[in-house]
Amino acid sequence: MKRIYSKKHFKYYTMLKQILYDLELVDKNYWWLISDVEAYPQKEKYEDMLQEEYLLINTNELVEMLEEDDFQWVWAVFSVIPSNYTKEDILQFELPCVENLDDKKYNPHEDIPKMQHPYAELEIYAVDSSYMFMITDNEELICRFKKSYPLYIEE
Repeated sequence: MKRIYSKKHFKYYTMLKQILYDLELVDKNYWWLISDVEAYPQKEKYEDMLQEEYLLINTNELVEMLEEDDFQWVWAVFSVIPSNYTKEDILQFELPCVENLDDKKYNPHEDIPKMQHPYAELEIYAVDSSYMFMITDNEELICRFKKSYPLYIEE
């Protein structure tokens, strides 16, 4: 499992639409569990959606949202989960979070990289509008990330 950071590639972090295209995820069939969100979309319907504790949508719905309103994600965890799982399967676990909270045993920034959601193949973290990182063991995604963000930092 690897954690790879991008800190110097964008003027504003995190613009998820660009990342989806760079990592070639727009045509993949996944569930996107989006948790621990702070974001400011322009469209009221998306602002309302993101007020909830989490958002669980498929890739097509996510791309449609971002094509309509490509907003900045200040804080968020994007857990990318294979579509063969049901919503009920996915939601039986604790929601991933960006920061190590007092009652959490895992710090996604410092501890040995691992997925917070047990079904995730990839987790992307938006961190305080300052940088993003991803955790995965998918070598193809790691290569795409390195190609798209050559100033990456790998752990």
